[in-house]
Amino acid sequence: MTLPVLRGRLLAALCLALAWCASAAQAPRPSPPFTILRKGAPNIELAQYRGKVVALAFISTTCPHCQKLTLSLNALAPEFAARPVQFLECAFNDDAQATLPEFLGLFRPPYPVGWSFRGPVHAYLKIDLLDPHFMVPHMVFLDPGGTIRLDVAAQDGFFKDADASIRAEVNRLLAPAAPPRAEPRK
Repeated sequence: MTLPVLRGRLLAALCLALAWCASAAQAPRPSPPFTILRKGAPNIELAQYRGKVVALAFISTTCPHCQKLTLSLNALAPEFAARPVQFLECAFNDDAQATLPEFLGLFRPPYPVGWSFRGPVHAYLKIDLLDPHFMVPHMVFLDPGGTIRLDVAAQDGFFKDADASIRAEVNRLLAPAAPPRAEPRK
């Protein structure tokens, strides 16, 4: 391999890595308005949970990793029920509206779950619609003032022990004057 070809490949790899890193928005940042749609129930506006820590999971109803995360959230929600914490899920797979009733019947989450379209979800997360690296589940954690303090991508090690990671992040945000995170997560 010639030196110019090697340089070209290295440059292409570097550009790809930088694009991937830039694809997930950094936290902290103010949470923009976002609506989670629900059939037969009032829509959810994230702003209605100001004053609470919000743990919002973006999922696909048919994704096994998302279903596992739902089971984790189901177990954690009662633990925080007496505290100012709101767990939410938003499905945005193409058939989310149609598959959500079966998902809800099967998993019976004790917190609000709804759906949205891919475009608004990507806009909320500040992720390009064509980003080939975007996967689910994806979570954001908002502090009581409505600031996204953590934005966690599916590829992050955060989900290896979701129960412990989510519990720790919620407790951190519940602590008085939550300290800033030492290293931002994507």
